[in-house]
Amino acid sequence: MFNILPIPRMAAPVGGKDARVKLAPKYNAEGLDGGGCAALSAFSGYAEKAFGVRFESVEETVEGTLILSFDNSLPDGGYALIVSPEGGITLAAKDSEALCHGFASLLMAVEKEGGELYLPVMHIFDEPKGSYRGLMVDLARRFHPLPWLYRAVDLCWLYKLNRLQLHFTDDQSYTLPSSAFPLLPTEGRNYTVDELKALWKYAADRGVTIVPEVDMPGHCTQFNRIYPEIFGDKGIICAEEKAFAALDSIIDEIIEIFPDAPYIHLGGDEAAISRWDDCEGCRAYRESEGLPDVHALYAHFLQRVTDMVLAKGRTPIIWEGFSKEYNHLISKDVLVIAWESYYQLAPDLLASGFTIINCSWKPLYVVAPRTHWTPAEILNWNIFTWQHWWEKSIASKQEIHVPKDSAVLGGQMCAWGDSLSSYPTDDEACSVEFALLRERIPALAEKTWNIFSELDADSLAARYAHTDALLERILS
Repeated sequence: MFNILPIPRMAAPVGGKDARVKLAPKYNAEGLDGGGCAALSAFSGYAEKAFGVRFESVEETVEGTLILSFDNSLPDGGYALIVSPEGGITLAAKDSEALCHGFASLLMAVEKEGGELYLPVMHIFDEPKGSYRGLMVDLARRFHPLPWLYRAVDLCWLYKLNRLQLHFTDDQSYTLPSSAFPLLPTEGRNYTVDELKALWKYAADRGVTIVPEVDMPGHCTQFNRIYPEIFGDKGIICAEEKAFAALDSIIDEIIEIFPDAPYIHLGGDEAAISRWDDCEGCRAYRESEGLPDVHALYAHFLQRVTDMVLAKGRTPIIWEGFSKEYNHLISKDVLVIAWESYYQLAPDLLASGFTIINCSWKPLYVVAPRTHWTPAEILNWNIFTWQHWWEKSIASKQEIHVPKDSAVLGGQMCAWGDSLSSYPTDDEACSVEFALLRERIPALAEKTWNIFSELDADSLAARYAHTDALLERILS
């Protein structure tokens, strides 16, 4: 209905299916705070790009004026958009993030004819059922020039994704700035503090929370190569006090760059933990802590770094990658992303008391250009289901399901840069990746906003033709 994606939970035409009213374009924002006004400014910019019309503020409303307000009685993430036959247009939202969701729906519903804007006469009451609706972009394997990160935010805004995880570090590069370890940022492949602060504000104004990630203790070649005396040289960050102290400083730097970030992702996956036994200092540390093996040390390492983040008032996120035998070592305030169904399974994480996020390899991974799944396959998935193509994963043999009342916050699509190195320029690589994402994100949005949506591929494609044309105008 009205070509809005994800589909509003309650939406109805009023006064006949073809009834519509003219949108002034003017607004009254007396009911908004600073965050709401920032969301309004972002919407106004998108509307001007999409339709060539600039919205103006008015104190006295006329017919077709957009009246904006906050309503604390609405559910989290929820908004109400009411267009009356008499020309009244009201948008109320729970908060500034929810207001962004309402603006996105409004923009999708706008029709332009003869230089004028129109809205269908309608009542929409909408809210997300998944609280975590995310996109992850790998900036370390293939560097992403800043304009592509802004495009990723725009994509999230339009389809109501509220989390953008940025994988800043990996074996190939360390893309964050660092004053504590000034040699750590990879030359020609890193962002400045000012660039990241500006990106944070741009995203926050659009209801998108950036989740910064520094991967540890694996995926750490830059740490080992540049500062082996601190982090070791074994292909894994050492589990020693000097390394923990350094990582604590790096976490402080992340918080300084992103002072309002509620989440910090610490990686925690695919670490070559057997190499700790080849390090005299790591062996001594393990023995001093009374840990029986490197699997226990792995969980202890994650306990140390996640406790650092918790002590600083942030929520840590880590990948599924540690043994369930030692789940008891890690705080249950830590969010765990279940992705591969190999290191341990979603049911085990839930049984241990963790709250989790679904990043099922299939169908949510995009490894451009070779590995990805169709929007139809994403529509056949839900946040309580895990699949995989890799024969070593249990999820490749049969789907893994958890109960529908499980502590699963939502789902996230992950764009990895493993195969982007073949492209001659960063922009060409990012262009290929973004084209795959913009086609698949609408399906992810539908299945994380309306968790049990029964939208079929043909209906999605019809709506997507409309919303992607709108996105193209926004991006231009």
